[in-house]
This record gives sequence, C-alpha cells and structure tokens, in this order.
Amino acid sequence: MKRSALILLLGGLVLLPVARGAAAPNPGDDLMKQAQAAAKDGKWDNALQLYQKIFIEHPEASNRWYEAQMNIAQTLAKKGDLAEAAKAAHLCLDGAPSPQSFDAAVMLTAGILSAQDKNVDRANQFITFEQAGGKTNPMDAVGYPSLPDREKAFATIRQQAGEDSAASRLRALTYLFTGKPKDALAQFAEAFRRSENISFLQDPVLDLVGIGLRDMRGHRVGLDRDVQFVIFGPNGPDGKPGTADDLADPFAPWLPAPPAAGEGGLSGVDAGSLAPLRQVHDAAELCGGDPLLYAEARRNALKALLRSTSALDGWGAPGQKDWYLGRALGLGGMPPPDGATRGLLLTGAELSARGRACHLGGIHALWSEIYADCAATNIPFDKALDAARAQFDKTCATLEHIPFPQPDLKPLKTPATF
Repeated sequence: MKRSALILLLGGLVLLPVARGAAAPNPGDDLMKQAQAAAKDGKWDNALQLYQKIFIEHPEASNRWYEAQMNIAQTLAKKGDLAEAAKAAHLCLDGAPSPQSFDAAVMLTAGILSAQDKNVDRANQFITFEQAGGKTNPMDAVGYPSLPDREKAFATIRQQAGEDSAASRLRALTYLFTGKPKDALAQFAEAFRRSENISFLQDPVLDLVGIGLRDMRGHRVGLDRDVQFVIFGPNGPDGKPGTADDLADPFAPWLPAPPAAGEGGLSGVDAGSLAPLRQVHDAAELCGGDPLLYAEARRNALKALLRSTSALDGWGAPGQKDWYLGRALGLGGMPPPDGATRGLLLTGAELSARGRACHLGGIHALWSEIYADCAATNIPFDKALDAARAQFDKTCATLEHIPFPQPDLKPLKTPATF
C-alpha cells in the first residue's frame, strides 16, 4: 500500500471503534422501579423476573446490576426461599463495586444466613472472616445460584462487547454475576493491560484489586498492600530485586499467564476480525515510525497504533519497547521528534514496558533507562520528557491514595427477619 493511501486510512482510524455497538438510553431505572413496585405489593415472582431482565436484556444497564442483585437476594429472603437468597447474596458479594457496597452485601448475607439457621453462629463466623480475613469462608459451602437464562444472555454480551478496556471490564462483570470470580479476575487483568492512558489507571486498578482480587480471597483485608505491588511490582519501591522492600505477587495463586501478545486476548475475537486489526496496526506502525512524515499525520498514526495495539491485547511484544524508545529519544541516528509526537512515543514506550504484567514495575525501570540513555547520548531532558515523567509520578501518587478503609462490621445478636 502506498504511503499516501496509508495516511488516508489512518486519518479515519484515529478513533478506532474497537467496542462494537452504539450506546442506548439506560433502561435499568424503569425496570428497577417496576420491580421494586412489584416487590412492595408482595408479587415476589414478578419482581424477580423484572430484576432478571436488567441483566438479561440490557448490558448497557450494567451499572445497575449490583443493586438489582441485592434486591433479588432480599426478595428471595422475603419470599421465604432463604437457601436461594444466600446463593443470590454470594453474587452480591462478588459484584459489589466498592468497599462500602461490599460491606452492605456482607451484612445482608449475614442476615440471610442467620434467618436460615435461626441462630447467629454461622453468620458471625462469616462476619469474623470478613473483618479479619482467613482461609475458611463460610460462603464457599453456600455456592452460587443456577442462572441458565443469564448465562445464555451473558455469552452473547461477551461476544459482542468489543476489544477495548471497557469491553474487558463488561465481560468481567458478566462473570462476577454468574459466580465465576476467577474468570472475572482474568478479564480485569486484561482491562488493565488494554488501558492505554497512563493518566487514568485508578479505575482499572480499583477493579483489578478492589473487586477481582478481593473476590478470589472472599474478603477485602489487606488490599492496600496489594495496591503497592501494582504500583511498584515485585522489586518494590527501590526497584532492586532481593532487597527488603520486595513485594509478593498477590495475583500469582489465581491468575494464569495471559494469552500471547497480539492475539486478541480473552475477547474471543475471531481470525476474520483479527486480520483487519493487524492491517491497521501494521499500517500505523509504518507511518508512526517514519520521522519524515509530516507531524500531524504521524501523530494520527501513533494514536491509531496505540488503539490497535490495545485492541489486539498486544502490549509487551518482543522489541516493542525499544521501537518506541528509540524513536522517542532519537537514538541510533534517528532525528528527534517534536514534543507532541515524543509524548505519544513515550506513552507507547511506557505501555510496552508494562507489557503483560499486572503492575507498573516495568515503567519504573523504563524511566531509569531513559535517564541513562539521555545521559549517555547528551539528549536534553526537554518539556515532553518532563511532562511524561511528571504524569507517571502523578499516576503512582493517585494509586497510593486509593482509599481502602478497614472493615468495621458488627456481629449479630439475634437472627434477622425479612
């Protein structure tokens, strides 16, 4: 393909639509009101059907899934089906989006267990587990509900979601609300890998640690320590292996190695869809790597390269970091880029250095390498380099201050009633 044709192609692909499907008005509010009205009138089965519709028919209402699942558990408890209510509450625990909502799910679950047992023993064992952590989670014996209609609908949602970070997150939620937390963790890890903006990692990290890792353990004790691993990686803050501040990998017991870079990750994308993505990627790499291309076209190519690499789940491929870093710094006789182009190249270098890992340790090492390269070749540390390093430092500082308040859960004195 001629370079002029590539430029035209990439100009239309800067905002590559990797997530399929257009946004639609969120119907969750109307369904929630109808279901709550049915429950208020004691029409339990009608209410349960309406709550299920929020999951089955409307993936765009995923922000209402936790509330809907909490209401399902409460409705089953009011109906008198406490065994199914406990299983439904297990999904509430997995799908809770924040520490506060998780603690609310804990207390609802404890109430259901106490009502089922007509005593508080098992409920308070569960509360103690959530308060202090441990190895024995009473909810493991409860299990999850059978939801064949939801499973069928979610299989379609996963297939249609797309190939960006938001799509991976949506797939994670479908696994959470069908009792598959290990699959959800893998999708949250992929959402983290697909995140192509180093400035906005707080939400992917909150999902990865605050939901994915929490659910594998069954409690949220010690998550603040796990965020430290995400920020610094196994070598800890000093970046040196074998020292006192080394950090254990909290994901290792549950997270398998990710798929090979550039194969579409866990999106389930077929070979027919991978082929055009790879064509876009290759065209973007050709134009983005050309220092003689006029600046605006080159920047568009680099933006398309970032998007297509994320869509392919391709960060961390062999030679990728050096490709970006050499062009960002003007190494090997290449002319140095302008500031805006250098900024895009540095972003690519950071994402390449992060690669397939669930931590930012590779980016810390990258900046040490950048300082060494600049010193060795007398490259001035200009505004673009300063801005990129400052932004990474800001990202790390933001992650350091993610709030994980300690659980403050009180034991039950009497069995709950519904």
